[in-house]
Amino acid sequence: MNSLARAWLRARPQLRALSCAADSPLRRLLRDASAHAESGAAAGAGELQWATQAYASEPAPPRAEPPDATVLLFPGQGAQFVGMGRRLESTPAARELYELASSVVGWDVWRVCVSGPADELERRCQTAVLVTALAALEHARDLRPGAVERVRAAAGFSLGEIAALVFAGALALPHALRLAELRAAAMRAAAAARPGGMLTVWLAPGARPAALLAAARARAASPALPAPVCEVAAYLGPGCRVLAGDAAALRAVEALGRAAGVRRSARVRVAGAFHCALMASAEAAVREALRALPLGAPRVRVLSCVDARGVRDAAGARRRLARLTAAPVRWEQTLHALYARPRGAPQPLTLALGPGGALRSTLKLVNARAWDASLQIDV
Repeated sequence: MNSLARAWLRARPQLRALSCAADSPLRRLLRDASAHAESGAAAGAGELQWATQAYASEPAPPRAEPPDATVLLFPGQGAQFVGMGRRLESTPAARELYELASSVVGWDVWRVCVSGPADELERRCQTAVLVTALAALEHARDLRPGAVERVRAAAGFSLGEIAALVFAGALALPHALRLAELRAAAMRAAAAARPGGMLTVWLAPGARPAALLAAARARAASPALPAPVCEVAAYLGPGCRVLAGDAAALRAVEALGRAAGVRRSARVRVAGAFHCALMASAEAAVREALRALPLGAPRVRVLSCVDARGVRDAAGARRRLARLTAAPVRWEQTLHALYARPRGAPQPLTLALGPGGALRSTLKLVNARAWDASLQIDV
């Protein structure tokens, strides 16, 4: 029996006890995970093996939905802070999720989230953010009764897309946890092999970002670095981009940016150049792991931040997850597709799940009417 199956068989009594308690989406998610673990143990399955255009060419069309529909937004890596999840301490289903996650990954997720230390949380942030965002569902249910049960669509920023697929039933919780652990390790290895960084830039009207990136690469080129990388890693909102690449190329952007229409820039405090070509080896590791990962069709609409289009089936989920590490995050485009409505139509209630408040802040930049109908679920 593999280690994943053993961990979930140990956790099975806790999960069975949930069937006697009041139902909720989070409790159903935990029970689904239990059932998946039992079938996987029997089969011996479940162990994982170790330029960009601004807008998608065919944005997803708006869909008919009830007037009280809910949209979920799941955060990504970088949203973490020591103490996150503390508000969930007296929420039984949320605490059980932390305990079950700990049994899968082999370290105390609750302790790292609530107490740190900061360097350990930084190293383990992908799993920590994934679990905390899913645990926030129970807090959202308390704050807005019935809202989570009325979810019609979900999206996640980078890592958050894994959480969105878990909520939608396309990806089993234990596999999502192992995938997040593997992805984090692969990204650390890629960053160690070729160090780089990330830079947020705010562009003035008439800015020439493509020319700036080309000039930065040319300026950073040297015999030691013949092909520098400098790419758009994320589209956050109107005139706001995150760049990623070699340190020399990012320094060139800072030096040349004002002449190309950069109003201001700020370094992103991360340990590597994520969502760009420097993550190719990490993407390959994730792609290989996905070959052994069972996936299904989402039960609710999931908009992928890879291409701002809906995930229709298991093949679509697998294809997006394979690209989620090195492809740019098309968050602005995803929000446009997610909130496309006829003029005058009301926007759905949006629950921006904690930790962090960056997703709701970005939503305000992209769609102020959707922001007016949104709520931050702080944990």
